[in-house]
Amino acid sequence: MNNCGFLLIDKPADITSFQVISSLRKITSIKRIGHTGTLDPFATGLLPICIGPATRLASFISSSRKTYLATMKFGLKTNTGDVTGETILTQPIKKLDTSELESAVKEILAIKEQTPPQYSAIKVNGKRAYELARKGAEVVLKPRPIIIYDFEIINTDEDTLTYQTTVSKGTYIRTLSEQFAEITGNIATTIELKRVAVDKLLLEDAVELADLTPDNWRQYLISPVNILTLPQVMLNDEDAAKFMHGRMIESSDLTEDQYIVIRQSTSRTLGIARKNDGNILKPEIVLPE
Repeated sequence: MNNCGFLLIDKPADITSFQVISSLRKITSIKRIGHTGTLDPFATGLLPICIGPATRLASFISSSRKTYLATMKFGLKTNTGDVTGETILTQPIKKLDTSELESAVKEILAIKEQTPPQYSAIKVNGKRAYELARKGAEVVLKPRPIIIYDFEIINTDEDTLTYQTTVSKGTYIRTLSEQFAEITGNIATTIELKRVAVDKLLLEDAVELADLTPDNWRQYLISPVNILTLPQVMLNDEDAAKFMHGRMIESSDLTEDQYIVIRQSTSRTLGIARKNDGNILKPEIVLPE
């Protein structure tokens, strides 16, 4: 029975990523479950989940680019940067014309660094920043390099703006909304946030948590070979047996990449190998049969 793979979950609002895992443990009766990138409780959308031995592959899941659909509300600022926080400032809204919006988008795309919000999970002296912020402690966070790959305005009305953006890992959309508002001479907070893609993984391929049951969840389990973006090498039965016993193997079908996905068939993933000198592959992660 296959208990190794990935589930793409469409996370609902108002639950944490850990609560998603907790629910999945009850549904699957598997304790070894993890995710590859948390979502804020108020956020919805794509949450890739590792099941069973696939948790060992989490660090190899590419998450360099994430795409979000966000709605920001002008005229107010909250202490968390989103709708769940307390309002700390309000001000009249400066109306924006098309040219001002286009100019703001150009400035957003030019951003190269971002200071994480105080209400974030970043550790400061061993404590989560949000834990310190909730206690009223001063939290000083350093700017971090980010990349805004694209930023498209989807809709605007009197006091809200909806946009879709693809950003590098570590970018905070709550802060991005505040940055956009500041550029336009406004203040704003994020009131809706949905993650629609993590690199090649798409929300449209995800399943809602409420639709999973102990009887059907394996129907949605995705093989590691269809998730990992590393180069792949398929072995014959003899070399596959060597790999499964932790022995090095030789292959002439290698790229310059350091890590390689090892397969025995179109659906069977044996694990991850690390390329040594020449054409030698050394088992790095061996998945159970």
